[in-house]
Amino acid sequence: MADPTQDRGATRRSIIGGLLGGLSLAAASPQGAIISASNAKQAHGSSKSGAAIGGGQRPARAPSTWHLRAVATSYSFSSGTSLPLYRLENVTGGAMQGNIPLIQATEGQSVVLEIENQLPVPVTPAIVGVLDGPTVYPGRTEMFVFTMPSAGSYMIGQALPRRPASGAGVPQQIDPTRYMNGFSAMLISRPTSGAAELWNGGPAYDKEYFILFEDEDDRWNSVMGNMAARPPVTPYEPNYFMMNGLAYPDTASDASTYVTGNLGDRILIRMGNLGRMRHAIHFHGYHPEVVARENVPETVFGEKDTIPLPPRTTFDLILHANQVGTYLLHPHSLTAVTENGLYPWGQLTLITIS
Repeated sequence: MADPTQDRGATRRSIIGGLLGGLSLAAASPQGAIISASNAKQAHGSSKSGAAIGGGQRPARAPSTWHLRAVATSYSFSSGTSLPLYRLENVTGGAMQGNIPLIQATEGQSVVLEIENQLPVPVTPAIVGVLDGPTVYPGRTEMFVFTMPSAGSYMIGQALPRRPASGAGVPQQIDPTRYMNGFSAMLISRPTSGAAELWNGGPAYDKEYFILFEDEDDRWNSVMGNMAARPPVTPYEPNYFMMNGLAYPDTASDASTYVTGNLGDRILIRMGNLGRMRHAIHFHGYHPEVVARENVPETVFGEKDTIPLPPRTTFDLILHANQVGTYLLHPHSLTAVTENGLYPWGQLTLITIS
């Protein structure tokens, strides 16, 4: 692969164009409420599970309590930049995929998620598109109690911050200046059968990955800890991009983002987007089958080499490993495979089939 070079065709801000997807206002249940699978976003009657993330042994049943800690940290990119981030880290009950926690349990299981906040600002965790949790103030630990939704792929992120309604009958508006980048975790709901299928009677697989896409605007990150400050420039225009909290070339040496398998494998790739940039994820060498979109079975998309991935959405794909070789996996946007204009970095990784 060529050495990184400065993109001279346009500035890092001007080439984003219309790729920034708007944040949609998701319906939220009362904070901290307990929900049942029937009340959550319904995916498919029930579900099936399978091989460990990134390959290996099948996971044991997850504990009923997880503990995540919100911390101030940073990530050093290969271009030399160190970017401040607010991250979730696993304390007990889960595992890390790159720099992102992964927690999992069986659909219908009652679980407790402890969120310990070591940040200077309050945070409100949410199962994206399903349920908002309690607000956790600095120095506090709060319990987010819920019932696992239908088997599938979910994301834990910050509940969308809202401005007060401007009048009677006027819905609350999202306040993008209070939206925190990097507050991310992956959540897998396993089927009751325990088989290597996405849901009970659903697509079977031999191996699985969960790849979470995020983006950052360094100007916005610089004021995250100051509740009185506003981003120095609007609109939000990301210039740093990550997969599972990593950027290329780290992605190509990490087991959670470097997709590997054997000829003939059916590889489940769970994809989620907790950034603000709309993506079209492109596969070289393969045409994965789109089997679920937002945890609803997909019967129209079929096999595609390019998959749309708007902000705060998930897709589940089955990659049929029908040829050997090493191929690229990345968003189609040139911007997303750069670091502040330097190419090739960002959201770029590899697929190797032996």
